[in-house]
Amino acid sequence: MIEPLAATPSGLAVLFVLLGLITGIPAGMFGIGGGLVLVPVFVAVFTVLGFPETGLVQLAVGSSLGAIIPTAVLSARAHHRRGGVDGEAVRRLLPGIIGGALLGAGLATQLDSDHLGRIFGAFEVAIGIWMLLNLQPPRAPVPRRGVWLGGGGIIGAVSALIGIGGGTLTTPFLVSQGLELRRAIGSAAALGVPISIGATLVFALPQWTATTPATPEWSLGYLYLPAITGVVAGTAISVRAGVWLAHHLPVAVLRRGFAGVLILAGLLMLLR
Repeated sequence: MIEPLAATPSGLAVLFVLLGLITGIPAGMFGIGGGLVLVPVFVAVFTVLGFPETGLVQLAVGSSLGAIIPTAVLSARAHHRRGGVDGEAVRRLLPGIIGGALLGAGLATQLDSDHLGRIFGAFEVAIGIWMLLNLQPPRAPVPRRGVWLGGGGIIGAVSALIGIGGGTLTTPFLVSQGLELRRAIGSAAALGVPISIGATLVFALPQWTATTPATPEWSLGYLYLPAITGVVAGTAISVRAGVWLAHHLPVAVLRRGFAGVLILAGLLMLLR
């Protein structure tokens, strides 16, 4: 094992930047993908670095959410400039999204690390199969306040629990409510901002409540700051390319390839 590092060496910094470059593409293309890729890779890297097993998955989930904040902001801005964000849809989902994200993040910090990893793995495999089959949600274009509030709560809670920006769930929900796919993707990216900010704050709280298990230096609660910084630098470059691809290329083939990656990563999380 490599001992936990007191400072970020250049090789590790490059690794996290490259990871950001990779994850920014699917985040911009599909409105999903950042956390689904980041969490299992963070778990693998943190394990190699010799970080304590207790709380390791929480550290990966929290760091993923922290890294998603600027990615979501950049993606949302890029989609907004192309007219891809539906303001009414965002307002309808926002209350449930925020409440659910706070609850989900709180639950994640209390779970056993191995159990949290299995929950993530099962979810990732399910999402990969859904993308591979290209299943379409049933459409219910008549807006109902309770449906939007409950849907937002579920989306926020699940997203914060496993460290994703929510586009995986938000996009099909918005499509089911009658939004055109590209506007659903853009709106999902915008809603990833409150999910990631709210959940990240909860994952940082143990820093001041003395409930965090032993975490490596340069951590803030369950946030590993070197990983967040490197990934943010990479995604700042690549997320715009993902948005451009979403508006210019047929994504069916790329979707199937990405689905395969998710299924493999999910299986590795389940078997670790």
